[in-house]
This record gives sequence, C-alpha cells and structure tokens, in this order.
Amino acid sequence: MRRHRRTLIRPNGLPVRLPGYLVRLAACTLIWVCISVSAYGNVPGKDTFQETLPDLSALDGQIPALPNEDTLSGEGKPEIGMADMDTDDVEAGAKAFEKKVIYRTYDRDSDPLKSLKDSLVIHGDTYQLSSVGQACLIRETAVVPKQLSYESEVFTGDGSEQEPERTISGEDGKTYSLAKKELKDQTAKERTEYKEVVVTYRAVEAGVQVPEAKESEFEDVDTGQTVSAVLNLKTQEITGEYWEDNFTFPVTVTGYDADLFVLNGKQIPKDADLADYGEDFLEYLKLDRNAYEIASVTWNGEPYTENGVVMRNATASGRKWVKDIRAVYGGEVKMPVMVGKVWECLYEEEIPENEKIVYTMAVTARYEREDVLAETVKSLPRRLWEGFVGMITAAYEAVAAAFEEHPVIASIPLVLTAALLTFLLAKRIRNACVYDDKVKCPYRKHAAETCRACVNYCKRNQI
Repeated sequence: MRRHRRTLIRPNGLPVRLPGYLVRLAACTLIWVCISVSAYGNVPGKDTFQETLPDLSALDGQIPALPNEDTLSGEGKPEIGMADMDTDDVEAGAKAFEKKVIYRTYDRDSDPLKSLKDSLVIHGDTYQLSSVGQACLIRETAVVPKQLSYESEVFTGDGSEQEPERTISGEDGKTYSLAKKELKDQTAKERTEYKEVVVTYRAVEAGVQVPEAKESEFEDVDTGQTVSAVLNLKTQEITGEYWEDNFTFPVTVTGYDADLFVLNGKQIPKDADLADYGEDFLEYLKLDRNAYEIASVTWNGEPYTENGVVMRNATASGRKWVKDIRAVYGGEVKMPVMVGKVWECLYEEEIPENEKIVYTMAVTARYEREDVLAETVKSLPRRLWEGFVGMITAAYEAVAAAFEEHPVIASIPLVLTAALLTFLLAKRIRNACVYDDKVKCPYRKHAAETCRACVNYCKRNQI
C-alpha cells in the first residue's frame, strides 16, 4: 500500500513537504498575533474616555438621599444587609434580566453575594442569580453617634452623691457613654411630687369601713423639711380573716325586782340564763349573727336602786369575725422651693470600631430563569466552542481595525512573526530529510546527487 503525501516542488526539482508541526506552530502564532494586535488596537487614544465606574444612571432614584454625604447620624443610619431590588419592570416570562442594585455594608471588600438574594420569584417564575459584576463604591459615610441629654434633680451639697453614671442604657436598648458633664446652680420652684403611704388596719370588725383619707407627714429629701399632706384612699386589700375572742358589751337590766324581763319585745324569766338569748341581744344591737357570737352573760355586782327603780348590770362575752386590711393612700404633695445644683450630662452611643463607616456599593447582578439556567449548564461544551469561535472572530476584526487605524504600527508584529516563521522553516527544512521528516538529513544540504545516494531515498517507495 502506497502512502501519498502532498508535496511542493523545489527549484532544484526535489519535492518539499510541510511538516504538521509547522502548520500547528503557524496557526498558534497567527492566533497570538491576532490577540496582540487586538489588544493594541483597543488602546484608547487621547480623545477616548475610559470609565473607571459602571454606568449608574439606571440607579437614578434608587439610592435614598442620606442626611449628609459625609456624616450620618445614628437615627438616620441605613439598614445594613440584603439589597432591595425593584423588579416591577421585568417582563413576564423573560429568560433573564440584569439589574444594577445597591447595598450597604460595613466591609467595603465584602463579597456582594452576601447582600444579594440567591433567587427571586417574579410573575410566578423563579429566577436564580447567575453572575455578579465588579462591585464599586458609591459613597462612604461616617456614622455620627446618637446623643442623649440628661439633667439631674435639683440637689444640695457638692454633688458627689449624685455623680452621673459612666454608662446608661437607652430606650432603644443600646449603651451610651458619658461624653460631657457640667455642674450648674439651679433653683427648684415650688413643685409637686406623688407620695404614697401604706397603712395596715388590724381586727377590723364586720361593717366597719377604713378611712377614706389620711393625713401624713413626709420629709423632703432635697431640702430636709417636713411636709404634711392629706392623702386619699387608693386601694385596700384584705390580708387576713379570723375569729377573735374579745367581743364584749355591757348589759343593764331595768326592773330587776320583776318576775319577767322584756328583751326586744321578748319576755325572759327572771331566773333564766341570759346567754341563751344571745341572738336576741345581737338583733337588739343590730349586729350580724354570722360575724358575732355570745358565749356567756355574767352579772356584775348586786342589784341597786336608781330613781326608785331596781337595776342590775351584767357583761356579755363572746367572739367576733375580724379582718386585717392593707390600705394604700396616695396623692400629689406640694414641695417647698429649694436652691441647689444640677448635673447637665451628654451621653453618646457606643459604636463598634468596625461599624463607624457605612459603605454604599453598587453592583450589576444577572438573574436567569430557573429552566433556562439548567439548560445553559447542560450545553457547556457548546458554549465553550462558541466562545472560542467568537474569540477568533473578534481577533480578526481587531486586526482589521488595527490596520485601519494604525497600518504601520500594526504591521510590525506581523513582520516580526513572518521573519521568525521564515527562519524556523528554513532551518527545519534545511536539516530535515526530504522523504522522512522524522530523520535528520546526514548531509545538511539538499541536492540531487546527495539525495540519490542516501539510504532514505531508496526507502521512499517501500510499502
């Protein structure tokens, strides 16, 4: 079987075949030259403006105005974290879209992915974050600590006992440090203070009410004066209930010399035990039978005559149901005028060192529909091939543009490359065997006489 090779004919009549490695070298060199010329052709001239920041015109109206471009108060401090993105202009069913979004961070070099949502649901379609551009700085803002003012009560003395606290907690839960304090003279006008007193009433009998008001005395801590005021009953609470065995009351029998006594319309024999009529006594005294009990009635001394009537005294004893009541009295009390001093203090919010500057950043984010992104991932080899073809096309276009703008300068790399290729081809052709490019020519000079005498010449047509 005979192998056929495409050859060139030299002037001396000997065939010349271009080795494969030279063809590959030439192709690679051509690509390198195209890329180099492309890079050279794209160098901007003096009248070309080279942007250092992306176009932020699409963000017009999306960057909230801050209180100050250089400083930012604690109350106006922007939210740090996830970027807010307006997707109202994204068309329904769009395969992909790009958005220039802003976000704020304490770390200028932080990854913008931390501030972007991985997925978005728009018009019922799910979009995945596919690529993120280079983040750029819009502004950096110094955060001014939030301040709180405080003025103490008027006091007398040197103020050492009323020395302000070094740190306090604000209503927002943050810690504030004392930044400035000043001791000033102050006259406290007649003022009012709310006062309360607690009074416990013990063994209060049934039907007895605690007082509705109570006069009390107070010491004004600031002036040391004693102030008297009447406070009204605010609340009352029963703290205990129990029987007490000290219930007694006097009994006087009129007409003791009679055979019958009359008690509340009821006749009682003279020799009867009066304790048996305890409920009649309670009814006569208008006392609650559930709260009082009479255990005995004892005579006190002998009968006596008064105004011609025979009488005799007795004492009834028993127990009563009582309560302990805790009563609270309160009200506004006028305090006297006082001349003293006050502490005027200024506190500042404690801001961590790494949160004293807020960076407002902009970045371009591209989102692709979930199904489109999955299809794109599957066709990665095709995308690589299209990218390679696009690079070659762009290189040729760059070469053409370079020659059009700078024909003399752009031809210099090509001339040098051609000279290099010519040198390599000549050297290789001169040293290689005409019939077998894997064998080095033993004569280093090609001629009809030397080639016919070479052993390789005899093997050229062997199967």
